[in-house]
Amino acid sequence: MKKTYSFVIFFLFLFCLTCKKKPNQDVNPDIPADVYVTFSNTFRPYGQYWKNGEMVELATPNVFASARAIFVSDNDIHIVGDASSVSTNIIYSSSIGQYWKNGVVSNVENGIPAKLLYDVAVSEGDVHICGDGLNTKQLKLQAAYWKNGMAVPLDEAAVRDSRARGIFVAGKDVYVAGSLAFQNTTAVYWKNGVVITLGNPLNISYAISVVVSGKDVYVTGSEGIGFHTRARYWKNGVGTFLDNSEFYSEAVDIAVSGKDVYCVGNLQYNDNNRSARLWKNGVSQSLPGALRVSSVFVFNNDVYVAGEGLDNGIKCPMYWKNGVQVLLPNDSNGPFASSIFVKKR
Repeated sequence: MKKTYSFVIFFLFLFCLTCKKKPNQDVNPDIPADVYVTFSNTFRPYGQYWKNGEMVELATPNVFASARAIFVSDNDIHIVGDASSVSTNIIYSSSIGQYWKNGVVSNVENGIPAKLLYDVAVSEGDVHICGDGLNTKQLKLQAAYWKNGMAVPLDEAAVRDSRARGIFVAGKDVYVAGSLAFQNTTAVYWKNGVVITLGNPLNISYAISVVVSGKDVYVTGSEGIGFHTRARYWKNGVGTFLDNSEFYSEAVDIAVSGKDVYCVGNLQYNDNNRSARLWKNGVSQSLPGALRVSSVFVFNNDVYVAGEGLDNGIKCPMYWKNGVQVLLPNDSNGPFASSIFVKKR
């Protein structure tokens, strides 16, 4: 049993590292759009993002940079990720959280030093970032969120094993999705720093992404059932499984447009083969050639999904617009499309 759960945790950890997330979703009349996609796992001395066919490099004084999430506000491009302070990307202890604003990099370290940054949201000029910070007293990672570079406390995060994966701002309220260790690792979210438990503490569960629509709070992740872990989302704390089969699966991102709820996630079969899913209102949608996905964004009633798929049998970073593949630049370094953002041109 221990070996089985260890495999589940390792599988979910790999996917969580590549995930990253969304801001407010737009539904507008027919208008031209700018599409932004970030890249992680590039094994380069710089981060990267793609805009409308052009690759843009993100300089850093460190190495092995990964860009994990993007938010575009007015004319400012906000990107978070991490890099390594030494020439190895094997251990997190060398990781340094990186925040780029219009290509200029800075560390996030006021209050809690950032190690791994996963998501960013901008509201009324304030920049909110979440990820894993260094607990300097216990020398371990803890869930953290920073507003304009200053750490904001999250309930229980400093005293339990904890992680933060997604962030969303609605008015003056800040929501952070993540996990806390109770009897097992348990999916939670924090609203203005106050923790709200989602998963059953008797099972292993994770929360990865959060979005708010009106008075409703939606969170995606996964929860263990027996020896398997299944993709799940919660609406106002009530959970719904998206995958009813005996696979290891997780939901990594969510978008709400009107009455429609879109979730994307990843599955691994018993033979270790992978596939990816888009669910609209709980019904699986086709993503041709998809191996794994990272984020979903709805703009002008078009649904965009970022991730990795097969092109003539070769793994490539790509995104799908309404289920149609759009190939992104690829090379031997194995980049992965880690997040997508779409806005009015």
